[in-house]
Amino acid sequence: MQEHGPTDLLDKFTGCLLGMAIGDALGAPVSGWTRDAIAARYGWLERFVPLGDDETHAIGEYTDETELALCLVESAIGTGGYLDIAGAGYRFLRVLDGPGARFLDEPTRRALAAAAVHGDFQRGLAGPDTATGSAAARAAPIGLLHGLCTFNPELFVRDVLRATLITHADPEVVNGALAVAYAVWLLVQGTVPPVVLLDEVARFIDEDRVARQLRRVTKHPFAPDAEDAIHRLVALGTSPNVDEVVATAFAAFAAAPDDFTRAVTLAVNAGGATDTRGAITGALAGCHLGASRLPAAFVEGLAGRPYVLMAARGLFRAAQQRAGRYLRLLAR
Repeated sequence: MQEHGPTDLLDKFTGCLLGMAIGDALGAPVSGWTRDAIAARYGWLERFVPLGDDETHAIGEYTDETELALCLVESAIGTGGYLDIAGAGYRFLRVLDGPGARFLDEPTRRALAAAAVHGDFQRGLAGPDTATGSAAARAAPIGLLHGLCTFNPELFVRDVLRATLITHADPEVVNGALAVAYAVWLLVQGTVPPVVLLDEVARFIDEDRVARQLRRVTKHPFAPDAEDAIHRLVALGTSPNVDEVVATAFAAFAAAPDDFTRAVTLAVNAGGATDTRGAITGALAGCHLGASRLPAAFVEGLAGRPYVLMAARGLFRAAQQRAGRYLRLLAR
């Protein structure tokens, strides 16, 4: 691990969560749209826009992709940096019962509705049409939580698995979540440059469609032209399936790792699962660059920004506790 001061590391934690929320909020209004529909309406979407005609949602408001990730963050704060799955699960149920429920994909909705009855938050769904990328998007905080510890692969995989099983039990979804969490961990460490990040991640995770899609990206680096990059993303696939979401999110980040705006706008303007892809791309780019290098217009325009900032600081403290780097002294 490179030598980083606490301020630098907090900047990465904050950048990751802010970047996730920004990418999510940027992509939410056009989720499910085709590339052509986005181009016809907005040209090149690079600003927060209203969420359809629904006036109950503010411009720049993130969806369940970020909200459920923040539920995991909350579950680790106050427990010394260890996930409280039951606590996270009950927080997920509040999302199911709240306005964020409208954004939940069908497997997540069905899994949480079932958990509300049986109370077991490790019975995620598997089977046809359940391998969506939403659980992969919310895995980024797991990478942060382990970011200050000596790396323990068994504990790392266990935490990713437990966080994923709240809603999804498909092995490919677990693998996609592992890819996102491990990439975030590598970016916190700062020892792997973005140019080889995908190779490192593909070597670490299981060999399945997620890994094969990531290798497709590494074999054909993206050209500088934005339209060419968009065509490449569309060719990789823009559906909500976890292999396509993870590959296209990593590809958008790899196309412009040092330019947050370019990376997340590539992710969003490709169409399809724009909120999920935008959230993952934003988390990777934000972690790599740090909050201090994110565009001010996006940060200031993000609805819920104060809460995300507080969550990042709380998660950083939890990660310090888990790594034995934080000692709270009680004054008498």
